[in-house]
Amino acid sequence: MTASDATEATAVSDGVTARFVRRPAVGSSAIAIAAGSVAAALVADTTLQREILRLALVGVLAFGIGGRSARRGGTALGVLGALVALGGGLVVLVAMGRAVTQPPQVTHRIELLPGIVGLWALSASLAPVRFGWSRALIDVGTGFVFLGVLATGVTQGVGTTALLLATLATILAWDAAENAVSVGGQIGVQRGARTVRTELAHVGVAAGVGAGAVAVVLGVAGLDIDGLPFGALVALVAGSAILVLGSDR
Repeated sequence: MTASDATEATAVSDGVTARFVRRPAVGSSAIAIAAGSVAAALVADTTLQREILRLALVGVLAFGIGGRSARRGGTALGVLGALVALGGGLVVLVAMGRAVTQPPQVTHRIELLPGIVGLWALSASLAPVRFGWSRALIDVGTGFVFLGVLATGVTQGVGTTALLLATLATILAWDAAENAVSVGGQIGVQRGARTVRTELAHVGVAAGVGAGAVAVVLGVAGLDIDGLPFGALVALVAGSAILVLGSDR
């Protein structure tokens, strides 16, 4: 455990003193990874892209789960976690190599690679090596995932609806990851901390606002106005700004 995790003595209900450990909340972390994965999957429109993405997701999950376990220190579980995280990282690197070399079209490589890099960075932000790095890694990770969505929009590899849903999923991934860090920083992971219900409520509000933005944009898309794919994305990003402003951060 690093000094930046800000541990301090905390009394729990049974009289035992536990250290306060800052670490992203598990529930919101899982939702963030799931939402980012959905975003990347929605814009993977070929069989090979989806196959490579599935391989990357196995590595990302192993890296994140192993990374959190490794932070337990010198215990057997910590050592096993470090090995799992290392193996997961190697799997992600293999997936990245395949994403760069195997898709026959360059555009397919450009669409796929940012999503894999972004998911890996997002997983690293929620493990994490140092708690203080989490927010920067969240921005980098979701930024790369969204870059993959935008690249698909440029190449028009998928339809407007898929692009909108992928954008919404990226926003939810960012919001859930930020909430994981906020909750983990305020409450920590010491015994007695139960935050899943609050985390789910937060995600529900974010999803509701985002779904409303998608419905509005799809309604406008039904008017058959030229050039809507990018216009729709811009509108949904504006909706995400409302989501951020409406949150209680």
